[in-house]
Amino acid sequence: MKKWFNFSIIVGILLIIPTSCKGPFVPIEQAPKSKPLQHTNRIVIIDQNVRNALLYVNSVQRRLPKGQIFVQVNFQNRFPRGDIWAEVKIEFLDENNMVVDETEWMNTYFPAWEVTMVQGNSISSRALKHVMLLKNLRTRTGNLPGTFGTIFELPWFPSVLPN
Repeated sequence: MKKWFNFSIIVGILLIIPTSCKGPFVPIEQAPKSKPLQHTNRIVIIDQNVRNALLYVNSVQRRLPKGQIFVQVNFQNRFPRGDIWAEVKIEFLDENNMVVDETEWMNTYFPAWEVTMVQGNSISSRALKHVMLLKNLRTRTGNLPGTFGTIFELPWFPSVLPN
């Protein structure tokens, strides 16, 4: 009886793990002779779940008096009842699409159904344009509305998400 019980627990765990763990996703392969997304788009979604949860509203890029670039981007949380968090980073590029400045990854809070502004500025005056990167979308519990199970955690590891 004990061996059958242990066997059923192992089989149950093996069946639950693939359905409860989503991501991380494999990076998108670039087609031959194509430019990376960072060179052609102002906003790059690294995580598949961010695309389905955050709605781009508008953005402003302007040059400050000393030559730095100031960026403001507004996103709306598409879930009416669920607050979400995502990590956001801004890279500032020169005329050769080389990164001259970048911000740290910012853990950003998007309240349910509200528009949230993300902003940053370059330190160098050599920057000509910006790219905003978004990744690691999650809720307070680690679950994402409309998906099955936990996104970034395995059930037996301690939580690292905000309380």
